[in-house]
Amino acid sequence: MQASASFTTRSGLRANAVPCLTIRPVPRAVLARPARQAQQAQTGSRVIPRATSNSSEDFDSILTTLADKFEKSDNKGAIIGYGAAGLIAFFFSEWLIHLPLLSFLLGFPIQLVGLLSLPYLGVRYLAEGENFQQDAKAAAGSITKRLPGLEK
Repeated sequence: MQASASFTTRSGLRANAVPCLTIRPVPRAVLARPARQAQQAQTGSRVIPRATSNSSEDFDSILTTLADKFEKSDNKGAIIGYGAAGLIAFFFSEWLIHLPLLSFLLGFPIQLVGLLSLPYLGVRYLAEGENFQQDAKAAAGSITKRLPGLEK
């Protein structure tokens, strides 16, 4: 049900106001809430589930491992330089890909490669149970063997 008002201005023009009242029926699902939800709504208490991880290592342990490896290394300058160059290359490639013409020419093929690699990665890590952290460590090890200044 809507109620609207009309009024007359000083110049004699008649104007209609926008609807000022709207009444909508309440869905039955809202009225038939379980008692526990109704009690939580009245007291204001909510139970927030704790986030859990299925992996054996959490993010803090990975950061600690990386910090320990950085502190033990002899070539800190090379590590910082390669890290900065990698970040610059990442942001430059993002900028380059999103230029108007290159977005059309490169954006779709890059998305297609990502989309086509998703089933392979899903089968490899979810179905076969391969360990992503071991693969990432092996890839990082092969990169550090190729870059000058990072060999052991």
